[in-house]
Amino acid sequence: MPVEGIPCSGRPSTCSSAENVKKICDLVMGNCRLTVREIANEIGISNESAHEILMDGLGMQRAAASFVPKLHSHEQQSLWMNVGQNMSECAYRDPDFLKTVIIGDETFVHAGYDPEIKAQSSEWMHAKNIFLAQDALSMLVSGPLHGHDLLLVTDDLSQRLLDVGSVVSAVGASHTPVLLATQLSLLHTDHPAHHTQGSLLTAILLFQHDPTAFLLPLADSRHWNPSYLVLFCLDPNLNTTIVLSQTIIQRSRFILLLQPAANVSRPHLLAYTSRPTDVHHSVKKITLGIWNPDKFHSREALLPPRFHDFGGQVLKVPLLCYDEPFIYFDRKNMAGDCIGANAEATEIIGNKLNFRTKFVQMDEVVWGVKRNGTWVGMFHELMYKDKDLVINTQFIAPDSMSDFDSTYPYWESGFGIVLEVPQPLAQWRNILYPFSPVAWGLVFVTTVVISIPLAFILRRLHHTSDPTGITLKVAAVLLGQTMDDRKVRMWWARVWLISWWLVVEILAVVYTGNLMAVLTIPAYSNGIQTIRVEELVHSHYIPSMANYGGPVPEALKSSENPTLATLGDKLFLDTNLNNADPYGFLLNKVLAGTHALMCSYDYLIYNLHNKKITRTTYVLNEKLYKGYLAWYLRRNTPYTTIISDHLTRLVETGIYAKIVEIHKGNLVNKGTQVRGDGVLNLGQIQGAFFVLALGLVASSLALMLEQLVWPGVDWP
Repeated sequence: MPVEGIPCSGRPSTCSSAENVKKICDLVMGNCRLTVREIANEIGISNESAHEILMDGLGMQRAAASFVPKLHSHEQQSLWMNVGQNMSECAYRDPDFLKTVIIGDETFVHAGYDPEIKAQSSEWMHAKNIFLAQDALSMLVSGPLHGHDLLLVTDDLSQRLLDVGSVVSAVGASHTPVLLATQLSLLHTDHPAHHTQGSLLTAILLFQHDPTAFLLPLADSRHWNPSYLVLFCLDPNLNTTIVLSQTIIQRSRFILLLQPAANVSRPHLLAYTSRPTDVHHSVKKITLGIWNPDKFHSREALLPPRFHDFGGQVLKVPLLCYDEPFIYFDRKNMAGDCIGANAEATEIIGNKLNFRTKFVQMDEVVWGVKRNGTWVGMFHELMYKDKDLVINTQFIAPDSMSDFDSTYPYWESGFGIVLEVPQPLAQWRNILYPFSPVAWGLVFVTTVVISIPLAFILRRLHHTSDPTGITLKVAAVLLGQTMDDRKVRMWWARVWLISWWLVVEILAVVYTGNLMAVLTIPAYSNGIQTIRVEELVHSHYIPSMANYGGPVPEALKSSENPTLATLGDKLFLDTNLNNADPYGFLLNKVLAGTHALMCSYDYLIYNLHNKKITRTTYVLNEKLYKGYLAWYLRRNTPYTTIISDHLTRLVETGIYAKIVEIHKGNLVNKGTQVRGDGVLNLGQIQGAFFVLALGLVASSLALMLEQLVWPGVDWP
């Protein structure tokens, strides 16, 4: 019986045992840069056996970057990251910190190491993980992210492991805009803002190694803030929680992390997102499940909202409680809590999003302005003191918009100007006020033209022997006296008189109506409500403001408008502000008729009503400038849009306007300002008695003149 074809067990294999496979797997997972010789020596098997286990048993392959410098140990990376974060925080808190750093020029220091060669930088990778990542990337950009603007950023090793070029080519054929960049090129190349930020951009970061060294310098850029961010990690053993905790990562409103599962027999990708447990640093890694194209079929399903619930976070709000009706002290509560329309709005939004606000009252009355490149006031607290939200009255301005995040405008306002109401004109002239001097002159001329020529023509035609009487009777119609038309028998004269009577009727009605208004409402000089800013600049009034640290004074002085620049040069700033009554001193100056007060419109109206001086002061129809109010947050805050959306809903539904109206009603003193008792006093009608007195004097003089000129004449 031949035995050549009979299978035999042969020598049992000891090198490829399950125990050795597990040992090699653990070694590679601990240090994926071990060579075959090092692995074989560690396990005690031949190089060929170690290579066979790596390639066939574990399905791994060797991958190397095109060129990488000497990679540092985890201890070095951790130390450098801590030093960099400490220096960044020092520079963030103290704007003058960098001035204390001495920078050397052209100094060469030997670091004690040389760059690695390609073989030294190579690592063992699961071939199945590479194929899985390549397939997932292709389905990602061609599926849920199809049609969206994409920014694809790779490190050197991920670019070598994955065929990114084929993915970009396939996506480009579908007319989806894609920008491909490496970490190095993104740091050292100036890209347009729409390439690195905005709600239309989805950024994909592909990395094999910890990207902290790339993220730290990127954090200094204000322009990196994509709303949608996908982190694609190729290393299953990398601690991606540290990556998610980076400030630059947390800027994005939507975050997705894809990472191969570690130590599994069947490779697959896991999907994660993160939610902050507080508004500063701590993050929580949330598992979304195993990557499945059918499950994550759209961008909304792929990138779920991160801030639908803030988890009871506390937002610190610096404020000044002298901003009626938006923020002010509760007069009914002896504890001195701050309330107002904006405080109530934040409470409503906080109840919806599950966060609380902690109001921090500022000691210095400074609103927020940039001085010598440094923010002061509430913006100083926001930028340098880790505050989260500013809800006091802040206008939308270029400087604040460039350095901070802002909500959508929620209220239209501006800066108004209040002046003292001038003294009314003398009441004894009330009977003259209904007509202007020109109108009175026209009435006189018309009366002369109608009465005297008519009497003269009638005399020439021998129709009357008393032209003076006819003249007086025609003129008397102005005073409501009747005239017997039988004394004028000619029809052409009657037509003449009819047209005159119509004119008189109109004049009488107009005069009577205006006289009634003049007798009940004080008359003022012309232009009181139509004075413009240009006239204010050239008037005797001194423009004034409270020096609360706002941007308006500097903006006026630097304005290209010559009128506003002149107004800024003449501006008087009150620096001695009384917290209990910041505008009391300036309002007294206004009532004295020497100053014109400029202030935010809503606060100005509140002060006028609260001090009951609405009758003695008035606000110009023309505002100094119109503006819109917004809330401000730190730059690149990921939840700015969420808070802004909820605030906009309050505005659009009319709820916010109702809240403001309620607080205005609570603030204004309920006592009414008496405008009069409805009865005309002697001062208002004394003009008629003056006319009577003048008439008696004139008649007495006429009587005396007649007795002197025509003594003894018996007048009919």
